[in-house]
Amino acid sequence: MSDDDTRNKKTLKEGLPRDERAEGGSNGNVPEAPFSERDAAILADKAQDHAGAKPMAHTPHGKEDIAEGAKPVPRADSDDEEPLGTYKKIDPQDRESGAHRGPARKHDDPKTKALKPKMRPALLLAEYRTPGECMHAAEKLRDAGYTKFDAHTPFPVHGMDRAMGLPDSKLGWIVIAMGLTGTTLAFTMMYWMNNVDYPIVIGGKPPTIASVPSMIPIMFELTILLSAFGAVFGMFHLNRLPRHHHPVFESDRFRAFSNDKFFLSVEVEDPKFKLDRTRELLDKTHPSHVELVEEEV
Repeated sequence: MSDDDTRNKKTLKEGLPRDERAEGGSNGNVPEAPFSERDAAILADKAQDHAGAKPMAHTPHGKEDIAEGAKPVPRADSDDEEPLGTYKKIDPQDRESGAHRGPARKHDDPKTKALKPKMRPALLLAEYRTPGECMHAAEKLRDAGYTKFDAHTPFPVHGMDRAMGLPDSKLGWIVIAMGLTGTTLAFTMMYWMNNVDYPIVIGGKPPTIASVPSMIPIMFELTILLSAFGAVFGMFHLNRLPRHHHPVFESDRFRAFSNDKFFLSVEVEDPKFKLDRTRELLDKTHPSHVELVEEEV
């Protein structure tokens, strides 16, 4: 055996822990196995680590001291890449900029921050325990000149519309207009068809205005039909429906409005709305809770 092999065996024996050396046999010899010079160098570094020596980095150009802050590179699968135990030196500029730490985390990415929705104030929501408190608060808002506010109660509260200063509903005018339109349309249609376009005598009734009694059923049907259409679609228009979402539903406390709580909401579109003044006015009505509800821009 050559001197180099004897030196490598000795290095291998010193680089292994005590338990691993004992497994070699009763005399402490390590079983002979072929290994390369690179493996011998790695084991030599291991022995130096046990002895407290400064680790060395193996590069294609020889051994170099490991720079402070250097990080190890894992074993490469290809022989073309650097072997196990190789360390890369960190550029001082990268150390200052933090580039050696890898890509930024997701919540630190400026693009991710840009995707977060922007919020803006939508309304002030005041919660009350009783319908009386809610009605008195509505009167305060009405007297202060607010017009774009609403009451949310689990059941109809008699007198709330008067407390809010709401005028009589316009829905009745829409219904009567549509009903008269149906009556007129039915009479005109039948008079034209039976007396002008194609006159015909039915049941001894002459094709004149005297045959109006025979038109009553159709006139009644069209009156009711168009009145119903006017009531439904007029209600949708006056209530600005359908509206699939309202900012008030962003409040978790608002879920109790259909159970046992009473709410007043003042929208920011109200000409009198000023965040500080409106909140101060609501606080004077002694609500159990007041919050600012926001919505996405």
